[in-house]
Amino acid sequence: MTVPEPALSPEEEALLAESVDLDAEMRRRVVLMHRDLGRVDHYQLLGVERTADRKELKRAYFELASKLHPDKYFRKKLGSFKDRMEEIFSRITIAHDTLANKDRRAEYDTYLDEQRRSRSIEDLMADAMAEVKRAEDLAEQEAREAEQAAPSPVPPAAAGPRAPSVDVAMSARRDALAKRLLGGRSPSSPSSSSRPSRPPVAPAQSLPSTGEAMGALRRRYEERKSMAKATQARGYVAKGQEALAAGDAIAAANAFRVAISLSPEDPELERTAKEAQARAEELLAETYEKQATYEERNGQWTEAARSWARVCRARPNDDNAHERGANAIVKAEGDLHEAARLAQRACSIKPQNALYRVTLANVYLAAGLALNARRELETAAQLAPQDGTIQAMLRRVGKSA
Repeated sequence: MTVPEPALSPEEEALLAESVDLDAEMRRRVVLMHRDLGRVDHYQLLGVERTADRKELKRAYFELASKLHPDKYFRKKLGSFKDRMEEIFSRITIAHDTLANKDRRAEYDTYLDEQRRSRSIEDLMADAMAEVKRAEDLAEQEAREAEQAAPSPVPPAAAGPRAPSVDVAMSARRDALAKRLLGGRSPSSPSSSSRPSRPPVAPAQSLPSTGEAMGALRRRYEERKSMAKATQARGYVAKGQEALAAGDAIAAANAFRVAISLSPEDPELERTAKEAQARAEELLAETYEKQATYEERNGQWTEAARSWARVCRARPNDDNAHERGANAIVKAEGDLHEAARLAQRACSIKPQNALYRVTLANVYLAAGLALNARRELETAAQLAPQDGTIQAMLRRVGKSA
């Protein structure tokens, strides 16, 4: 089966038209490799399996270097491709050096395992939302089936004596039949005194209206649906309790989330669902914290910023995670508004922490807000008067403010 080539964005297509000393195939390869740098791991970048030994790693490295090393194109016109090729080769070198070292490779493999674990947890948590929809659809279906199996209610017109218009029609049909049998002569009409008297027609207001009957049907349908939802909710509660007993916080959170969607008026169930969800979020936060720590150590600041942001979402009162997230954003030259929000949150949780004030000051400095930075550094200096680094920063800021 032929794998289709990845589609290029309009910007990437325009890049391919740049006038450089690279053939079309190499230009396309550089564009695609550069785009995927943040998506592939070291093994994928080198094109080897996780079981590859040092010889295989070395072979893959030199094969890529022979095509992508910037020195191969010395004095060639590379234009904007030069920076891309240097960045690609830098990543290839990091990948080789990491995997060729036994200890660093083991650490990297653990990092990849944490990434896979967090993705698996998030996929399972996302599946719960689809399960909620399936459960609600099933409750609707059960209610409809129960309604169809139930005896039909007596129509309002049949609740009382037959309407006069129906009797007149039947009498006319009888007279027409008799006339045909008598050769066209009309049958003798009985005297009014000999006719059997009809029972009096009940007043119209004593019969249920069509609207009232439809309302009753709708209420019965909703009752059946509520009963079906309650039955399903009990089943999901049982699944959640079994998952908790087995130590599976993710499955428990998912089951209770579905149960609460089916039975939203149950305060005890709501409390249990929140507790289970908090446990699942904490498991996810643990995996992201490990990833963020590894990414910080290896200068992967963009990835570290994303990982710390996910930790903060699960732990809104974790001052360290907020401070580290703000620091990573500054190092990655990312969204400084978000960095300021995280640093300010860390300071509000622990206002006496001088380091958090310094981080917030660094955010302000990156944003060009020297006066704000000076204010935070002055507070930090009061909290840690013996810290020479803070004093040095304060002097530098004082000159620029």
